[in-house]
Amino acid sequence: MTLTAVNLELHKTRRLRVVLVCAVMVAAVVALTCANLMSDSARAGFDDPGAQPWESLLMSYVMVTAMTSPLLVAVLASRQVDIEHQGQGWMLSQVAGLRPGRLCRAKAAVLGALLAVAVPVQTALVVMAGLAAGITVPLSPGVWVQYAVGLLLVDLALLCLHVWLAARVENQLVGMGVGLLGAFCGVFSLLMPPALARVLPWGYYAVVSPLRMGDDGFAALTPGYGWLAVFLAVVAVLFAVAGHRFDRTEA
Repeated sequence: MTLTAVNLELHKTRRLRVVLVCAVMVAAVVALTCANLMSDSARAGFDDPGAQPWESLLMSYVMVTAMTSPLLVAVLASRQVDIEHQGQGWMLSQVAGLRPGRLCRAKAAVLGALLAVAVPVQTALVVMAGLAAGITVPLSPGVWVQYAVGLLLVDLALLCLHVWLAARVENQLVGMGVGLLGAFCGVFSLLMPPALARVLPWGYYAVVSPLRMGDDGFAALTPGYGWLAVFLAVVAVLFAVAGHRFDRTEA
């Protein structure tokens, strides 16, 4: 991956208004997560630690991101890659000295940087919304930071897979269909047994969750960082090998 390839992808990002798409998705996540903050039942527990207002908000955030993040990465990858399928973009890039695998790595790097901004911003906005709504129970910021980091890592892994899929399959409806399937699996992975969730790529949205719903409310849960590390390593290897094969195939 070269600086030229990254600069080229940044230019495409501005042209395709990818930042605007990401901003709209971030706003949607914040709105869906915080929709219940104005209800009378929720506001009644804002000053009661036993009501677990922050835990309730965080669990809502976990559920919403598990549903929307697969769609977000699918949309971002599709928009950034589809332009190459139009007007012989792959061939023109090769003429300029940028092989398809290198171009895919540059796309993943640029979109990954965008996600690295979007995830902390949307997490901060959700916390700020909770404070603005009037939650007076002390906040435990470490739990939110912990989840935001885990969420970003899972997003980046799925982004790499979607960039590869969008590059290899010209019909972008396939990638979007996979994103919709991922949204469904992401939400239901929160209810799956942990062993089953770890089998699915989208199940790692449940693996990084710091909370679980119990009979007495929300309980702390230790995320499966070991399994997450294995998942990230497998995706990194697969993406590297796929990029190398893509270079050779298009040569």
